[in-house]
Amino acid sequence: MVLCLWLPTFELRLELVRSPELDRTSVALLSSDEGVRRTVWQVSERAFEAGVRPGQLVSQAVSLCPALTLLEPDPAHYDTAMADLLEALVERTPVVEPGPERGKVFLGMDGLGRLYGSPPNQVRTILRALFDVLPRPLVAATRAGWAPGTFGAWVAAARSRPGKPVIVSEVELPDFLARCPVAALPVEEEMITRLERLGVETLGALTRFAEPALVAQFGQDGRDALAWATGRRIDRVRPWHRPRPIRVTLDFPSPVGQVEFIHSALDRLLERGLARPVRRGRSIQEVRLTGRLEGGGSWVVGAVLKEPTGSVRQLAFLLRSRMELIPPPRSVEGLALEFVQFGAPTSQEELFQRTDDAGRPVEGRTLSEGSVPPSLRKAVRELTLRLGDSPLYRVVEMDPWSRIPERRHALLRFEP
Repeated sequence: MVLCLWLPTFELRLELVRSPELDRTSVALLSSDEGVRRTVWQVSERAFEAGVRPGQLVSQAVSLCPALTLLEPDPAHYDTAMADLLEALVERTPVVEPGPERGKVFLGMDGLGRLYGSPPNQVRTILRALFDVLPRPLVAATRAGWAPGTFGAWVAAARSRPGKPVIVSEVELPDFLARCPVAALPVEEEMITRLERLGVETLGALTRFAEPALVAQFGQDGRDALAWATGRRIDRVRPWHRPRPIRVTLDFPSPVGQVEFIHSALDRLLERGLARPVRRGRSIQEVRLTGRLEGGGSWVVGAVLKEPTGSVRQLAFLLRSRMELIPPPRSVEGLALEFVQFGAPTSQEELFQRTDDAGRPVEGRTLSEGSVPPSLRKAVRELTLRLGDSPLYRVVEMDPWSRIPERRHALLRFEP
């Protein structure tokens, strides 16, 4: 059983909490994509009634609603609020999965009946936990759906109303899904459009098709859609992995707007972050740069590397390329660099590399020129512990002048 909590327009609601005087006006949140033709990301109810829609150009939205208030996004604030929300929910159930968008969370509820009672009591207990991290208006607007599997819980949450959760049992799931629109399926938008053009508007209408026909038209998505529509596919909640990023910050004495100064500060942050002892030689898989803007708001650029690296030059080049595509809209008061995901160690010692007591390399790479290197000794010890016996041998010279080749050298077990 899964509980889905969904707060629509999560980011816009956070902005209205910070500026309550805008709650009864027409408000729109701009998209984070910087460019000449910026678009609208989220809109309030009054702006929606005036004709403003997400994805519209700013000029179109203002022409439809001249009193529209445009807000700059603050992604750092949204990420912090979402992280606090997940931390509060982990205290109630150990199985928590963030949704594909902020404001949507899936919780595994199996085995919690003895702690919280019936499903309605479980939902109320989880909703009460939100008061620890979210303001009361946001908790009141949260929708909740309780059903088998993540898809059933999401559909139940979408059909619910604030303060009125929808609870669906395993027996009721097929009939409940049959009344839902096909747009609820987590498939490509092109497939939804084709189904609607064919007159398939509900999941119940989709179940009238045979599986081979859907597979012939849509491939694997057709088979998955039929399994979701009939309630045969029950997806479990995947536990949330809480990363512990390495974070370094730098505050400017005065707001900086020149790109050259930001690039120099980025190099300093990368050097400080890579020098942290907690990195332990690990390579960097994902990096994120956050800027605190003058006058409020934030600016975020991030990158995921195909090949993890620990090079300052490569990380700086990648982030600078992102900055050219998404430059800061205003002057920056401070920067924060985070290493979010890590890869394998960036370097590996050679087996025959030897160093002295001060850590300096020693000339000579063969065993006959000195003692066994510590790296080779450690490798043999690990192999012995894993296999029970050392599988390595060394060649020892016995009788080099013998006419019989087998007598010239011998193999002895290598046990340093």
